[in-house]
Parts: sequence; structure tokens; C-alpha cells
Amino acid sequence: MKLRVEYIKRPYKDKVYSYPFLVSSYRNENGKPRNKVIQSLSHLPDYVIDAIDASLRSEKRPKTVPIETIKYLDSLPFGDTWAVYSLMKSIGIIDAIELLPEVHKTPIIASIVDRVINPKPYSKRALFDAYEGSAIHRILMDNWRSLNYWYIALESLYRCQTEIEKKLFPENAGKLFLYDITSSYFEGECCPLAFFGYDRDGKKGKKQIVIGLLTGHSGRPIAVRVFKGNTNDQSTVIDQINQLKSQFNISDLIFVGDRGMIVRKKIEDIESDYPWVKYITAIKRSEMMALVEDETHPIQIGLFDQKNLAEVIEGGKRYILCHNPFRKSQDGMVRKRLLDKTEEKLKSIENSVSQGRLKAKDKIAKRFYTWINKWNMGRFFNVSYDEGSFFYSRNEEEIKRYSVLDGCYVIVSNVDKKDMETEEIHAKYKDLKYVEQAFRTLKSSDLFVRPIRHWNPDRVKGHVFMCMLAYLVIWEAKQRLKEVLERDHKNRKCEGNSLREVWDSLSKITIGRIKIGGINVEQIGTIKRDHRKILNLLGAPLNKKAQESLSLKNWPYN
Repeated sequence: MKLRVEYIKRPYKDKVYSYPFLVSSYRNENGKPRNKVIQSLSHLPDYVIDAIDASLRSEKRPKTVPIETIKYLDSLPFGDTWAVYSLMKSIGIIDAIELLPEVHKTPIIASIVDRVINPKPYSKRALFDAYEGSAIHRILMDNWRSLNYWYIALESLYRCQTEIEKKLFPENAGKLFLYDITSSYFEGECCPLAFFGYDRDGKKGKKQIVIGLLTGHSGRPIAVRVFKGNTNDQSTVIDQINQLKSQFNISDLIFVGDRGMIVRKKIEDIESDYPWVKYITAIKRSEMMALVEDETHPIQIGLFDQKNLAEVIEGGKRYILCHNPFRKSQDGMVRKRLLDKTEEKLKSIENSVSQGRLKAKDKIAKRFYTWINKWNMGRFFNVSYDEGSFFYSRNEEEIKRYSVLDGCYVIVSNVDKKDMETEEIHAKYKDLKYVEQAFRTLKSSDLFVRPIRHWNPDRVKGHVFMCMLAYLVIWEAKQRLKEVLERDHKNRKCEGNSLREVWDSLSKITIGRIKIGGINVEQIGTIKRDHRKILNLLGAPLNKKAQESLSLKNWPYN
């Protein structure tokens, strides 16, 4: 039985295609020559098919290979890296990185892939050491050069940040943008950006930087900025508005920011200097309380409804009165804690007066106002004092009246009613959850932007921007994998379990290598149906064309 490679033509949809098969020739019982198809070869790269054909045609080819000469060498986990790299390519990150000097492209691509797929990302030194022979090295086929290039690459990335953000800016971004800030702590004391400030990480005694993240209406990251660690929230808002105007040429926008960020003074600045900007934000609880106490203002306690939204208009602003049942008990506990702390101080004053240690009226007043104003609890206590006397009691009626406000908050906006109804403004403000989710991903669960161990300001900013690009990959992956990541409402199960488990599962797709006689042979292992589905959803199919791009036959094994 003589084997050979033969291309068999088959019609499909008015076209004729040729497919390679391994066939044999024989004669039937009547002595007539016939062909028998042994195996389809269409799944193999062209160079492998050519090699098989040449071997079968050769008269000197060995008929058999001794089994003792076949050795399994090793395998390279590959599927997760291929998926992330292909996703980066499809959303434009690889093209955008072309703006960097040639020596800095590989370190940045490798760093982004590492941030996405590894549960604990490598340090720059460890990533450099692991690059040779890694899956991303296999894809890029690039010289990894010296370690210094890998550190300097972050500075190069920061210098190109504005242009990269512009290249990645989506055409369908719309005009509504979400903005929030967070902080991230430092290891070390030398970075000029690091200052003590409002700590959001729970790391006392650590200097920090402030990070402002701008996203589209669905949470897709658009731009990130790094500020000194002592920067307050509201001082960054105008910078972001100017950035949208100058960098992205946005001249008609709705800016959504959290309470405490777009404060009264910033609202006045926006309305006077940026008439093309509309805003949606919430007022601080202390300001809400002040408005409720102002009898001339239309916001009153009786308007708050635990089920329905209410809206009032005052001074050209729309105030939307909302209620969050999940915050109701929390607000009640906070008020109780502050009432107890205030009463403890008032009790101390009462004891000092009754025991004669505190007698003068002005001294009693000084101590009283020090504590009663510290936590703004004055409205909840009845107090009287004079020379040598001090009495207090809780104003239970007022406490009960204000308990109605537990869980309540007020959204303020200047968006015209014809453009956005009350319910939509409320929904858009709640969309800030997407930025909060981005911060959780950046800081802990996936990308580990903290702790920051760089000291050079440009390198720190490049590090944060690199993490934002990695988050863009994660965000896009979640959009494309919704059907496998969306959980059932009843049992909370989903096909893919989590994105982390998706990457772990794809890593089981490997490039294996076997030594047959004196020849090293490598091949991508069998791809399971669920893996193939995920790769297709991510736009990263490992089809014949993709496998040919990996040049499996040219990999330099020793």
C-alpha cells in the first residue's frame, strides 16, 4: 500500500475548494486501481503538509521510527497569552503602542499581558528574567535587550500617553462621561508625587498618590491622570473638563461626578466658565441637612419617599430626592455612634461642673461648643448652662424626625428636563459604580496597581497608565464574554465561573514539543470545544492561519 498526499476538490456555495488528504492506492478484487482516503490533513499548516508529501515521495525515507527515539520534551502554556494579545490587537492597543520607540514596545506589551493573566503580576526584573522562552516571547519573537530598557519603557509610555489615549478613544463614546478619584499608597519616601493625604487604602503612615479615572457611560476607561497625594477631590474636576475639550475635542458633554467632588463652588465655576458642560452629581449629606433646615428652600423632610423619586427645581438646578434602602441602617448606626460620642463628652462636662472643677460660664461654653460642633450633633441635644451649672438631655423628637432621612441622598443636575428625565438622571448617577468597579480591579482583585515601588514621577505615571490599559483589556474581555460570565439569577452559576478562571482554563492550551529521532517537532495541543468558543468570542481563534503565524517549525530548540 503506497501512501501519498492528494488534494481533493469539493464544491461549496458555488465555489470549489481543494483539501489535502493522506490517501493510499490499491487494486480491488477485479484488479482495478482504487484510492482510499486515510486521513484529512486540512488541519495542519502548509509546511507540515509539504514535509509529509516530500517524505512520502522520497525513496530513502525510513519505514518506521523506533519508539525509544520518541521523547516528550515539554510544553508551553500558551492559550491565555494568545487570547490577551489578540484582544489587545483587536481593540487597537498594539497599534497604539507603535508610537513608542522600538526598544520599549516589547516591555510594555509583556507588562500588560502579565497584568491581565497572572494572579500576582511579576516585578519588572522578574518579568524580564522570565521573558525568554515565554508565550509572549513566542508571539513577538523579539530580542528582550537589557533590563534598563524595561524600566525606562514606563517613562516612554507616559510621554506617549496623550496620543495613545486619543488613538484608543472610541468613536461612539457619546457625550456622557463618568469621573472619580482614588488613592494608592507608596513603598518608600523619594517620589516627589507622594504625600500624606486622605487615605482610601487603610494604610496609615504611608504616603500616596491620587488617581483620577475618566470613563465612558458604560465604564470603558478613556483616560487616567496622576496627582500629588495631598490633592483634594474637587480640584481635579476642571482639569478633566479641559482635557475632554482639548484632547478629545468634546464640546458638548454631561459630566458625572461623585458627591464631594463637584461641590457648590465647582458648580458655580462650571456654570459661569463652561456653559457647554452639564453636570450630574450629589450634594454632601451635611449640605442636604442644611437645605432641609432652611425653611425657604423647597427641599423638606416630608418630600423624601422611600419608594419613589421626587424632584424639585430651585435656582435653575434640578434636585432629585432619592432613597437607598441599603444605606438606611448604615446611616442610623453612624448617627447613633456620633450621638454616643457627643453624649460622652457632655457627660464629662456635667461631671466636671457638678464636682466643682469647672465653674466659669465662659469656660463651660468653650468646652461645650468644642464638642457639640465637632460632629454636628447640636440639633439633637437640649442644653442649658450658667455659672456653676450645666444640664443636657437628648432631643428624642428631633432624632426621630431626622431618622426619616436615613438612606436618603440628593442628586443635583443642570441637565434640561427635555434631554433627560428624572429616572434617567438617577440611573446615570448610579453608573458611577462602573468607575468604582474599575478602581477595585486596578487596586486589588486583578491588576495590583499598588503598592507602587517606583520613585521617578514619569515612571509612576507610566505605571498607572499601563495598569489602565490592562484594565481596558479586562473590560473588553468581560463585554465579549458576557454569555459565559453572566450568572443565573437563581443559582448564581455561570459557564465561565469568573474571568480569572477563564484565563486559567485557557492556559491549558499549550504548545507541546516532542523529539522524534533527531528532529524536534512541536504542535498546539487539541483545543477543547469550550476553549474554542471562548477564543472565538474574544476574537482570538487558533485556526490554521493563526497557527502558521507562530512559525512552529522555526522555534530554536536546543
